[in-house]
Amino acid sequence: MRQLIPWAAKSSKPAANTGKSARAQKRSRRAQSLTIRRFRRVLPIALLSLSLAAGFTFAWHFKIADKVTHTAHNIIRQAVHLSGLEIADILVIGRHRTERDALVAKIDTPRGSATLAVDLVALKARVESLPWVKSAAIQRQLPSTLFISLQERQPMALWQRNGKKQLIDMDGDVIAIENLDAFKHLPIVIGEDAPARAHDALAMLAGAPILRPRVRALTRIGKRRWNVRLDNGVDVQLPEQQPQKAWKHLAELEQTHGILARNVTVIDMRLPDQLVMRLSPSAFKQFSAPGKDT
Repeated sequence: MRQLIPWAAKSSKPAANTGKSARAQKRSRRAQSLTIRRFRRVLPIALLSLSLAAGFTFAWHFKIADKVTHTAHNIIRQAVHLSGLEIADILVIGRHRTERDALVAKIDTPRGSATLAVDLVALKARVESLPWVKSAAIQRQLPSTLFISLQERQPMALWQRNGKKQLIDMDGDVIAIENLDAFKHLPIVIGEDAPARAHDALAMLAGAPILRPRVRALTRIGKRRWNVRLDNGVDVQLPEQQPQKAWKHLAELEQTHGILARNVTVIDMRLPDQLVMRLSPSAFKQFSAPGKDT
């Protein structure tokens, strides 16, 4: 058999080791095949380097750099094509709310682009500038694939400020979108520091399942405590200390006495172990009207 690689000679071991020799020859052939594949992959790049070196030397000597630069670009494109190191596929996972066209525009990497020439840092920054993208991980998968993994923001509430509402995520960061129609069901939070505190507040309110679905808005008072607006218009004034205890107490009263079905406008729970209710005007007139003598 003809020798492809000089150092891949036949084994000189005695016939007693025929089995081991066969395995060694098999490993040798695999190594030869791998070496040839690597050589074929590297050959265009080596030819490119030699061509560029000769071209620029020629340009410097005869002062025709512009023509050689154009020629060099053509050589680069040809070498990339021959080596197979050009973008053929872009795989994206984690895209749910991000618009496809907007993502494609930010990727801005046409098929046939040199795989190794893609600036991953710049591409990551562009993708993460999209409203719904919290973070992006981008990798090359040689020879011809870009792999993009997205972590999108999760909408939490609507932040009302100066008469305008903005969507915020679980971290309290604004999601810069204009159309909020799909998020009208989310609670509204009000106050300068409300976005940063909303996650903990909503988690606390979730501790009373009978009341949590009825929450419509939370107003941050003096950066210290919360007022909670319910679906029937009742405002619950929670205390600064142990608000979760007061909230669960209100849930127990609602479950046992239906306290929210009464004609009240405000439930004040700011004082420890006390609950003060403010009646609606109609209910106040009803209770304060003089009785009839019988």
